[in-house]
Amino acid sequence: EDLLKYGEHSLSHMIVDRIFDAAPRPFEGNDNASSSANNAPNSVDENGNAVQKSTSTRDYLTYEDFIFFMLSEEDKANEFSVRYWFTCVDVDGDDKLNNMEMRSFYAVQLHRMQCMGHEVVPFEDMLCQMMDMIKPADTECLVVEDFLGSHCSQVSGAIFDALFNVNKYVMFEQRDPFLERQKREDEFDTDWDRFACIDYNRLAMEEEQREEEAMEVDWVNMDEEEEDGDDYNAMGLSGSSEAPF
Repeated sequence: EDLLKYGEHSLSHMIVDRIFDAAPRPFEGNDNASSSANNAPNSVDENGNAVQKSTSTRDYLTYEDFIFFMLSEEDKANEFSVRYWFTCVDVDGDDKLNNMEMRSFYAVQLHRMQCMGHEVVPFEDMLCQMMDMIKPADTECLVVEDFLGSHCSQVSGAIFDALFNVNKYVMFEQRDPFLERQKREDEFDTDWDRFACIDYNRLAMEEEQREEEAMEVDWVNMDEEEEDGDDYNAMGLSGSSEAPF
């Protein structure tokens, strides 16, 4: 449920389930995980041999797992991200992404786009557009190498967004050519650098706004205290007063 909230609920529930079930976790084999697995209680198989149970679970993401997910989500133009998401959408694990797998993910996207009032793009039209951009060696299926070609560096993430990130896919469909040109000519080398800068500025503005609101509250409280003091003095109740004679 927490991961579904990421990016203003941009990810589909189907890909979130796959993240927990199949996404690569490069930090899963650390010492803590190994020690917990070693301390797991043993069971006995049908031959009477002791079998160690593993306590490793995929019901949650560790801090390191979430960072790896975030890097993969915000910058889909590098090899690590491509392999991360390809593993997630390759449901049958045959290292090939076929039309049936893509159609199942895209069906969830279609429903979400309809509910949000966006223009619906049929699966066949989306697939044709993506194939034209990626230019795979085999049109019957996609393999991870198809996404790693030099001509795919800036478009490899588009098909992943089309399959499970509705907000980014809608932005891709409604992209402004002028803004896309500015994006290609800006100072950032990667999508992650661009995301980090924009998000840092957003957080800095929110923090500045909170400080300004806090200062306004302090000024209001000070003004109210001064008004209360003036009313108190006007009633002649402020301390001892001198006799008129």
